[in-house]
Amino acid sequence: MKFSLPKSRLSNYLQNILQVVPSKSTLPILTNVLVEALENKLKISATDLDISITASMECKVVKKGSVSLPARILFEIIRELPESDISFETTASRIEIKIPNGSYKIATVSPEDYPKLPAVNTKKEIKITGKDLVSMVKKTTFACSDDETRPALNGVLWQTKGDKMQMVATDGHRLARMAVENKKLKGMYDDVIVPPKVLNLLAKFLDEADSEVGIIFGENNIIFNLGDIVLTSRLIEGPYPNFEQVIPAESDKKLVIAKDELARAVRRVSTLSNALTHQVKFQLKSGSLTLSTTNADVGGEGKEVLECDYNGDTVELGYNANYINDILGKIDSNDTIFELSSPVAAGLVYATDTPKDDFLCLIMPLRLAE
Repeated sequence: MKFSLPKSRLSNYLQNILQVVPSKSTLPILTNVLVEALENKLKISATDLDISITASMECKVVKKGSVSLPARILFEIIRELPESDISFETTASRIEIKIPNGSYKIATVSPEDYPKLPAVNTKKEIKITGKDLVSMVKKTTFACSDDETRPALNGVLWQTKGDKMQMVATDGHRLARMAVENKKLKGMYDDVIVPPKVLNLLAKFLDEADSEVGIIFGENNIIFNLGDIVLTSRLIEGPYPNFEQVIPAESDKKLVIAKDELARAVRRVSTLSNALTHQVKFQLKSGSLTLSTTNADVGGEGKEVLECDYNGDTVELGYNANYINDILGKIDSNDTIFELSSPVAAGLVYATDTPKDDFLCLIMPLRLAE
């Protein structure tokens, strides 16, 4: 195998690929990448057995072949090199990396020892707008659970039926649901549960422009084709809990408040909250919201009063401050709406300028500390 290409091109792709390579593994081969020199093209692949990534780049190939190399050693060498064309050539059980003023040699592993990567059948590919997909990912994955005893909640539910497609994530304490128009996937597939890691990787690789991404639904996996980068992930087995039944149909209290002002106040007051619960008390009265917390461990307490649009009965509720700010960080409007009922019922949070059917968050209250 013999090929050459510019340092900057290789370094950029390796940086992306490393995000899938495990730093440690009981299978040492997984800390390697698979390098394949094809006709005028170089393919580099990595997998952790759950997620796989393959990057393809133009390359001057003198002799075709494939080999497996230690990923981080390769990246660290390439990263520190000055900009120039780099040539690679395999000799026996090593690969030599040649630069204008020197060379490096790394031991290789047979490509036959590398795990088999999923096949990509582009005939089954459906293209959708990347901007919509990225928006759904960024506004839902934060609510996924990390409780391994409930694996379905570790993923994002992607529903493609009806006139809209939507993503839903919940950890039982909070929920995020976002829907966009569905013209390409309407009624074609059942619900799938996708791990958030591959969705967050996808969002990093897709730009904000109206680029398209190819989606291939498999029986047990999903493939995202971005052209020069292909991401594959196993799907999480369902069923996903019936999230619709926890979303209140009606709420008798409605609060409208400046989002950024609330977020800053919650952060300030929560500095004195309990280290485990992060509880901040919301006391609602006509025209005002009082945020407060006490912490016996440090002998401290905090309190702030904010103006708001609220005309309902006086009510006190407890919330995890981190969850509140996670949700507020996903809302784009200047003001945000809270629909509330009782101190033990779920509250709805959404933007003032976006229909709640398009983007909605739910948060469960905490039992107020005495």
